[in-house]
Amino acid sequence: MNNLHEIINFTKNFTVLYVEDNEDARIETKQILKDFFKNVITAVDGEDGLNKFKNNKVDVVITDINMPKMNGLEMIRRIKEIKPDISTLVVSAYNETEYFIEAIKLGVDGFVLKPFEIEQFVDMIQKIAQNLILKKQAEEFENLLKQYQNIVDKSVMVAKFDIEKKFTYVNDEFCKILGYDKDEIIGKEIEYILHHPEKIKEEIEYFWKKIIEDKKLCTTLIKANDKNGKIIYIKTIVSPVLDENDNIIELISLCYDISEMMKPKKLLYDYIENAKEPFVALIEIENFQSFSNFFGEKIAETIENKFEEYLEDLLPRGLDKIFDLDDGVYAIVTDLSQDGICYRQYIEELKNLQKKINYSQLDIGEFLYDVTVIMSVSKGKEAFENARIGMFKIKSNKDSFIVADGLLEKEKKVAQENLQILHILKEAIDNKNIVCFYQPIIDNETKKIVKYETLVRIEYNNEIIPPAKFIDVAKQGIYYSKITEIVLSEAFDIVKKMKDYDISINISEIDIEKEIVRELIYEMLSKNKEYAKYVTFELLEDADVEKYDVLHEFINKIKDLGVTIAIDDFGSGYSNFVRLINYKPDYLKLDGTLIKDIHKDKFSYSVVKSIVEFAKANEIKTIAEFVENEEIFKTVKELGVNYSQGYYFGKPQRLAL
Repeated sequence: MNNLHEIINFTKNFTVLYVEDNEDARIETKQILKDFFKNVITAVDGEDGLNKFKNNKVDVVITDINMPKMNGLEMIRRIKEIKPDISTLVVSAYNETEYFIEAIKLGVDGFVLKPFEIEQFVDMIQKIAQNLILKKQAEEFENLLKQYQNIVDKSVMVAKFDIEKKFTYVNDEFCKILGYDKDEIIGKEIEYILHHPEKIKEEIEYFWKKIIEDKKLCTTLIKANDKNGKIIYIKTIVSPVLDENDNIIELISLCYDISEMMKPKKLLYDYIENAKEPFVALIEIENFQSFSNFFGEKIAETIENKFEEYLEDLLPRGLDKIFDLDDGVYAIVTDLSQDGICYRQYIEELKNLQKKINYSQLDIGEFLYDVTVIMSVSKGKEAFENARIGMFKIKSNKDSFIVADGLLEKEKKVAQENLQILHILKEAIDNKNIVCFYQPIIDNETKKIVKYETLVRIEYNNEIIPPAKFIDVAKQGIYYSKITEIVLSEAFDIVKKMKDYDISINISEIDIEKEIVRELIYEMLSKNKEYAKYVTFELLEDADVEKYDVLHEFINKIKDLGVTIAIDDFGSGYSNFVRLINYKPDYLKLDGTLIKDIHKDKFSYSVVKSIVEFAKANEIKTIAEFVENEEIFKTVKELGVNYSQGYYFGKPQRLAL
C-alpha cells in the first residue's frame, strides 16, 4: 500500500469520527476526509464525540486535544474502555507536546500536527490503514485456527501407535467415544482397548500387516467394543509416518465414530465406495438441535419426517437418494459417471434448491415451521469427509453454502507438515543441532560491544532454519521446554566464558505462564547465581496473556536474583505504559518499525523522542533495534538512545570462543 489510490481504495470502506471544536477547521477537514472514508461523522467536542461513537459503528477516531466540555484525550480514554483496539489519530499543535506522553499511554496510533498538511495526513492514514490490515489479518488467522481446532476436536478421533500396535497418543474425542481415560490407553495394544471379537481381530491383523508392508495410507471400518462393552463402529484412516530412510517411525490414525447413524451411514459409505465418481451434498436444518431441545423430540421428529418428504419433491433430476442422518442432517448422493449431469450444474441446482427451501414453511399441525438450511457439497471418494468438514467451516464462518472439495486433504497436508517439523525438531535435539546465534548490542557512546542477544536456530541438511518455521509447532509438545533448556544452558556457558559481555534471552509472556518454563529458568539461575547479573530477559508482550499475577511474581523473583529485564519491541503491538509501571524494566528495546525510518520520518522521530525522554526520567535504558546504517545510528544517538543493535554493527552469528 504505497500510493494514494491504494490507500483510498482500502479506507473507503471505513467510517471515521472527526472531533473538532473549531467550526472552520471542522468543515474544511471534513471535505478532505470524504475523499478517504465512505462515511464521515463530525462532533463539536469530546462529549459530543463520545455520544456519537456510542451510537455509530466507527472504525477510526480523529480528534483535536483542547476542546470544551471534554478534551480529546479524555474522550479517547472513554472510547477505548468501550473498544480497546479502535484506531485513533490525534491532531496536535506544536505547543501541545506535553500531551504526547499521555497520548502514548492511551495507545493512540499517531499524531498529525497543526496546521493540517495533506502530505502528513496521507502518511498517517497509510499507517492506520496498515494497522487495520494487520488487525484484520490477525482476526482472520485467529478465526482459522479456531475453526481448525474445532473441526479436529469435534469431528475426529485421533490416535498414534508404535509399530508394536501400542497406543502412544489419543485425543480427548477418542477417550470420550471409548469411555477411557488417557492413562488407561497409552501403552496398551489395540486389541486390548477395542476388545475385538476373534474374527475382527484377524481382520485387524491383516489390515495392520498390509500397512506395515505397503507403507501407505489405508482405510477400513472397525467394529469394536467400548470400555463398557457397547458395540461401536469406527471409520478409520491409518497412515504410517516414515523417516528419511523410509522406515516407519509411528502410525497416526484419524477415526470417525459412526455408531449412532450406522444404518444410513453404512449404506452411504457403501454407495460412495461402489460409485465411480460419487457426489455428496450434506443438508442440515439450521438450529435444529436448539429447536429439538426447546420443543422436545416428538415435534423435532415430525419436522424431520415432513422435511424429508418435502425434500424428495424438490430434488433436482438425478439426485434421488436421500440418507437421513438424524438431528436434522441429510445426505443426497449420486454417481456423476452415470447420470450425465456435470458437477457444476448440480452445484447451481442445489443453490437454487436452497433458496426455495429457505422461503418455505412446514405445516406440522401445531404451527408453521420456517425452514432454513445450510449445504456442503463435494465429489470423489472422500466426498462425505470433505462435506462433513465443510459443515463445520460453514458454521464457523456463518456461511450457508460451501463446495468442500479438498478440505480433508488440506487437513492431512497440514498434519503431515507439522509431523515433518516435529521430526526435524526431534532429530535436531537428539543430534545437538539446536544452536544459538548471537547479535551484538553496542554502547552508543563508545561503539563497543557490551551485550549479545541470543537467537535460536536449527542446523538441518546444511541449512539454517529460523524460529518462525518451527517454534509454534514446538510449543504444542514437549520439545519447546527442551529448546528453552538448550538456549538457557548455552547462554550461561557463553556468559561464563566471556564475562565482559552480557547476554540477552528472549521469552514471551505466554511462555512465562507455563510452570515448566518458569521452573526451568529458576533452576538455571539457582545453579549459576554468580552469573545472573550478566543475564537480561527480553519480554515479548502478548495480548492473550491472562495470569498477570504469575508474571509479576516471576519478574520479581528473577530480579531478586540479579537478572535484568527488557521489554522487547516497545512502541508497537500491545506496548503500553501500564506494563512499564507493573514490570519496572531496566531496558526498553525500541521496535524496529520506529527505528528503520527515524532519520527521515518526523512521526517516528517524535515518538522515539518521547519514549526516550520518558525512559530517562524513570532511569530506564533504551536500545534501538534495526540500526542498519550510519544515518540511523547518528539519529538515535542524537536522541539519547543508550544502545544500538542491527546489521550496521553485526549480523546474528555463532560465537567462536
